Amino acid sequence: MYTFRKQTVAVIGATGQVGTPLTKNLLLLGHDVLVLTRSLNSEKISEFQALGARMVEVKDMMDVDLMATTLAGVETLICAVPGSKYIVTQAEPLWLDAAVKAGVKRFVPTEFGAHTRGLELGDGVIFDHKKALHQKIFESGLSWTFFYTGGIFDYFLPNLRFFRKITTFGDLDIPIYTHHINDIGAVAAMALTDDRTVNRCVQLDFNVLSQNEMLEQIEANFPDYDFEYEHFSSEFITEARNTAGDEVTAKKGAETDRERWGINYVIYVIGKLASFTDETLGTAELYPEYQVSMTPEQALADPDFVFEK
Repeated sequence: MYTFRKQTVAVIGATGQVGTPLTKNLLLLGHDVLVLTRSLNSEKISEFQALGARMVEVKDMMDVDLMATTLAGVETLICAVPGSKYIVTQAEPLWLDAAVKAGVKRFVPTEFGAHTRGLELGDGVIFDHKKALHQKIFESGLSWTFFYTGGIFDYFLPNLRFFRKITTFGDLDIPIYTHHINDIGAVAAMALTDDRTVNRCVQLDFNVLSQNEMLEQIEANFPDYDFEYEHFSSEFITEARNTAGDEVTAKKGAETDRERWGINYVIYVIGKLASFTDETLGTAELYPEYQVSMTPEQALADPDFVFEK
């Protein structure tokens, strides 16, 4: 059972996809939240201020001494920025150094996706970078929590808002853990300030469906719609992960093609979107009374979710 203990929490990336609901829920829980931003000119910044956040404009977040001064008095530092190679290999090690200098107690790196700790070196290039960062965190002496969301509905449930066809990948029977972004933010806010999760991984695990189960539901919900399909086989994904280049070609993409196919390999070929290692706590066990705001079944029955407006 979650026991609230007010803390001072700093968030980098508060205006991002995960950072926005995470920061709002930290504030709604009653924590003293420090939002580190390069610019105070944002509608979301105004929303955070209205909820009681303290905003700090940091022009150079790669300045370790400046960041250390900014983080003075902070108990937990959460990095909620997208986990690009630059962020993981260059920015976060500096933020970790700053956290050590400032006396921060808990460091939360930008995981918020597939369960890196359940993977082997070589499974995916971006995860290898994250594993190297993990070692730096362990050597720093700071406490840590790694929060693994699994998938976000928008990208993992079949829909026509990002692709012209219903697109599937790899093994269609692999269990896919996926959640609404609002639930990701709400549960992360609890888990990352929960004393039980210090030096543990946390796996979001309220919802799970295979791709085949998702397809059955969307077809049953919209029987009169003539869906077109595109499937990338496990063999294709495995080959692409080794041969793709460093271009960014995916619609709404942030990762290079090589990184993206490595992620697809981890999720749809070896089935490691979620993992339950000895150091992992599941959110269904941590927060048994939590009710998700939307289930995958509800999303797949909603035409506004399935079809592009």
